[in-house]
Amino acid sequence: MVLRILRSNPIFLLAFSILWVGLSPLKSIDYKWNLLFLNTFWTWATQFHVFSAILGVVLLLSEAFVWNTFINSNSLLKQSSYFPAFFFILLASCRASLICVYPALVASLFLILAMRRLAASYKKDKALSEVFDAGLFIGIASLFYSPLIIFILFLWIAILTIRSLIWREWVAALIGFVLPFGFALAYQYLFIAPSLPWYDKLNLITSNYRKHWSFTWEEWLMLITVLSVSIACFWLFINKMADNVVKAQKIWALMLWFVFFALVSVFISPQRDARSLVVLAMPVSFIFSNYFLKAKSSIWPEFLFLCLLVSIGLSLFF
Repeated sequence: MVLRILRSNPIFLLAFSILWVGLSPLKSIDYKWNLLFLNTFWTWATQFHVFSAILGVVLLLSEAFVWNTFINSNSLLKQSSYFPAFFFILLASCRASLICVYPALVASLFLILAMRRLAASYKKDKALSEVFDAGLFIGIASLFYSPLIIFILFLWIAILTIRSLIWREWVAALIGFVLPFGFALAYQYLFIAPSLPWYDKLNLITSNYRKHWSFTWEEWLMLITVLSVSIACFWLFINKMADNVVKAQKIWALMLWFVFFALVSVFISPQRDARSLVVLAMPVSFIFSNYFLKAKSSIWPEFLFLCLLVSIGLSLFF
C-alpha cells in the first residue's frame, strides 16, 4: 500500500524524503578526528552542533539529489524516479549521530562527481579529461576521508570497464588522484607548522583502530532487516543486469564494484561506526531502487519496505 502510493506519486515521495531527514533528531556528539589532513577544520566544525546539523542536512539532501539526477540522466532504471534519493536519505540518516557534517559525508559528494565523469567518458574517442577529473575527485574524497584511498583500485577497474586498456588514461587518472595530496602536503609544509609529521599521524590513526563492534537491540534489528532486504535486492539486480543497454550494463557492474570497495573502506576505517557506512549508502540506494520499482510481486516488496522503514525508524527515533 505505502510502496504503491510512493511509486505512483513522485512528488509525494520527494516530500516524504525531505520530511524524513527534517524530522530526524539532532544528537550532539563531540567527535575526535584523527585524519592525515584537515583535523583543525573538523575539530572547529563539530564544536557548533546546530551549525553542524544544518550543514549535514543540506549536504545530505544535495548529495541525494545529485545522485538521483545522475541515475535518471543515464536511464539506469529505465524510468525517472526519486527512489534513489529516497533510499540514499533513508540509509544515510539511519542513526541520529549521522545528522551532522563528518568527513565520509563530504567525501561522498566527490565520489558521486567521479561516477558522473566516468559515465561521461563512455564511447569517447579521447577521454583524458574525464578520467583525470574522476581521479581528481577520488583524490579529494580520500583527502577528506582517508579510507577511500582504496578507491584508486575502483578507478582503474572503472576505466577498464567503461573504456579499454589505454595507458595514457590510466596515467592521467593516477595523476589526478595524486594531485590533491601534493597540494595538501605543500600547503601544510609552507603555511602550517604541524604538531606531528604525517607518518606519526598515520601511526596514530592505525593505533585507534576499533577491533570490535557493539550494537543495541534497535541497531541489530535494523542491520538484520537491511541485510535481509539486500539479499532480495541483489538477487534481482544481478538477474536483471543483462536486460539493459551496454552502457547501463557497464555502470551496473560498476555499482557492484562500488559496493565491494565501500565495504573494504568500512573495515579499514579506524572508527568503524555508522558514519563509515554512508559511502555504502550510494550504490545500495540504487540497488534498492531497482528492486522496489521492478519487483513483480505485490506482497513481498510491500512487506520488506515496511520492515525497512520500521527498523530504521526505531533505530533513529528510539
